[in-house]
Amino acid sequence: MQKKKSTHLSADDRIRIESLLCEGYSMRYIADRIDKAPSTILREVSKHTLVHTPKCCDCLNAPDCTLKHVCGSTGCRNKCKTCHKAESYCSDYVKVQCDSLLNSPVHLCNSCHKQRYCHFEKRLYDGRSADSEYRSTLVNSRDGFDLTAGQFQTINDIVTPLVKKGQSIYHIVNTSRVSLPVSESTIRRLLNGSELDVCRLDLPEAVKRRPRKKSPAQSTAPVAKEGHLYKDYLAYIQYDDIPTVQMDCVEGIQDDRAVILTLHFVMFHMQLLFILDEHTSAAVVSMLDIIEQSLGRDLFASCFPLILTDNGHEFSDIEGMERSIYGGQCVFFCEPNRSDQKAACENNHRLLRDIVPKGTSIEPFNQTDMTLAANHLNSYVRKSLFGRCPYDLAMAALPEDFFMLLGLEHIPADDVIMKPGLLKRRNPSE
Repeated sequence: MQKKKSTHLSADDRIRIESLLCEGYSMRYIADRIDKAPSTILREVSKHTLVHTPKCCDCLNAPDCTLKHVCGSTGCRNKCKTCHKAESYCSDYVKVQCDSLLNSPVHLCNSCHKQRYCHFEKRLYDGRSADSEYRSTLVNSRDGFDLTAGQFQTINDIVTPLVKKGQSIYHIVNTSRVSLPVSESTIRRLLNGSELDVCRLDLPEAVKRRPRKKSPAQSTAPVAKEGHLYKDYLAYIQYDDIPTVQMDCVEGIQDDRAVILTLHFVMFHMQLLFILDEHTSAAVVSMLDIIEQSLGRDLFASCFPLILTDNGHEFSDIEGMERSIYGGQCVFFCEPNRSDQKAACENNHRLLRDIVPKGTSIEPFNQTDMTLAANHLNSYVRKSLFGRCPYDLAMAALPEDFFMLLGLEHIPADDVIMKPGLLKRRNPSE
């Protein structure tokens, strides 16, 4: 029968080991009885053997010894052979060991019937004491960080400036040019324990959002959108295997006229950002026309074959939007109050809000700012992409002209900034 390996001994196992040792059984017999490997029992006994020193002198020369004051204490009247500390001071000390202990295959006194009145050094295995020592060692080994001062400093020098740029721990670990001596989870524990110059609250999305209080209400869509509903979208992609681009608008403060139009490529997790001077359907159609003119007819049609958006008033000109992408039912709408049907776009807005926080005015920004923000956003390494960034996927699939004509470029991992300070044009109200 194969023995169990790499399993922890329980308190009951250790008490059984002590009982069997007291009965004089061998290590192999004990291992068979508790279904463990003999080497496991041998290591357990060796690690947790208790040594009891005698309270009297166990020197070989003690019977004939008449020495006094070997330790230098002149006030003591006793002979040194009566002191159990003589071993530490006397150069003539010769330790005497029990013959029964030396002849024992396990070198333990558990099974010796003379141990109660024996004056020699005793070696005993106690199951309860061994389990207590083991539990203490287990807890201490999992407490704190097994790092040198130099390793702490290296981690701090690498992680701190990148976290201040708005980068996540996953992004830092997977793109750092210098190999970090610890894992992602250890760095998170260092942050939680305030061991670095940054803390958990400096991480993006460190504070949990409030859960939605109500389930989204269902309502009927206007008749004007018949043929463009979400059920029509599901039927369309079932027979036409083409990529989807999700479209939405991100607003600033209440008095802003300008908004950010976002186009999210679901297949690549890539999101493009464009400034709209007005939050109107005419501005949306105009921007799609501008993108179409920049890319050219064929490239635009291949990159934007299908758009899924919500029911915002700025997307009400269905005919205008479809004209921009060369006719056909290429624009579809989610069900009212069902933003989860374009969840990929909504989730990416959370990263955009690291650069353009809520309450920030959009008015001071221009298209150059939006292109810069998109470049950093799409160069940000994602765990969901297995350590790659959206640009890595998109650049392998889309033509090079697509990125060149829109001014898109990959940002080196160490230079990625996910903070409002990325944009040079700041909100005047700040």
